[in-house]
Amino acid sequence: MDISISTRGVIVTARQKSYIEKRIQKFNKYLKHLSPVRVAVKLIDDSGPNKTGVTQTVKIDLDAPGYELHVEEKKNNLMKAFANAVNATERQVRDQHKQKIEKRRGMSFDNVINIFGKFRRKK
Repeated sequence: MDISISTRGVIVTARQKSYIEKRIQKFNKYLKHLSPVRVAVKLIDDSGPNKTGVTQTVKIDLDAPGYELHVEEKKNNLMKAFANAVNATERQVRDQHKQKIEKRRGMSFDNVINIFGKFRRKK
C-alpha cells in the first residue's frame, strides 16, 4: 500500500503522521489481495483573511483495482476532520468489499444450481 500525505498551510508533526499512516493501514484488511493500492491524504488549511472562522479540510483519495473512492471532510479541527474522513472511507471500502464477496458467493451458488439442473430427471 502506497500512502502519500501532502499538506497546504498545515504543519504535521511526526506523531500525527504516524497516526495517519496507522489508520490508513487498517484498509489492508479489505484490500490485501489487490495491487497496487494508492492512498493520497491531503491536509489543507482553508483559513484566510477573507474567510470567517477556521476551516481545515481533509481529502482522502483511494485508488485500487475495483475501488476508487474520494472523501472530503471539513471541520474546524484538522484531526477531527481526518477521523471523520477515515471513518467514511473505511465504511465505503468495507461495503464495497462486502458486496464483492456476496457477488462471488451468489455466483458460485447459481453455478451449483445450474449443474444440478442438468441432471434433473425429465418428466
